[in-house]
Amino acid sequence: NGAAVNWSAPESEGIYNITVEVTDGNGGEVTDSITITVRANHPPTITSIIADKDWVTPSGSCHIRCNAEDPDGDELSYEWSASGGDISGTGSAMTWTAPEAVGIYTITVVVTDGYGGEDTRTLTVSVSPNPPPIIENLIVTATHKYLKEYSGGYKIGRKTSCDIECVVQDTSGELVYGWSCDDGEISGEGSMITWTAPDRAVEVTVTVTVSDATGNMVSKSIVFKVVACSTCTFG
Repeated sequence: NGAAVNWSAPESEGIYNITVEVTDGNGGEVTDSITITVRANHPPTITSIIADKDWVTPSGSCHIRCNAEDPDGDELSYEWSASGGDISGTGSAMTWTAPEAVGIYTITVVVTDGYGGEDTRTLTVSVSPNPPPIIENLIVTATHKYLKEYSGGYKIGRKTSCDIECVVQDTSGELVYGWSCDDGEISGEGSMITWTAPDRAVEVTVTVTVSDATGNMVSKSIVFKVVACSTCTFG
């Protein structure tokens, strides 16, 4: 004979004892207990997502790897998706095969720790029959002290601004720059813009797409982690 119960952990971390007492109705009894440790879960962090090519030809392929870490040492799972083309492989590395259509495609990875914690990161790959412009770097600068580089991009104070310059490898043709962000505001145009962080703590991706005279395009993104305290010293 036996019995089972479901125990729901409290909100507070700690060590909890669960005791059972069994009686037979005739004065006999026995007790036993187990100890369960309740700890808070810390989500994983994606440190980088890297493709071995910035562009591929139609139906071409590239290898993409996601580097992530978990402060609790939890085993991580990786879920990949793409706005077009096909994905093969599982885990932290996979192969993406481009579709026939020319364009810029977004590759997304979601990393989970099995306890509700997750992190997401994207990158873009250009599909073109000819090499697109090459973005050498995105240079981020600010005149204030509320901007700091970290492994995943930049930390910046809320409602503060920074300049972002897109440096493209020398080319004789005319280039067109298109900028976008999923939060905050962009001002300016061309190879350099100013981005102003929103008034809340959030992770924001700023993306530039560079097009040449033949229609070839390439994109590059940078991630900002907006810190809620705009008066903090970043040091």
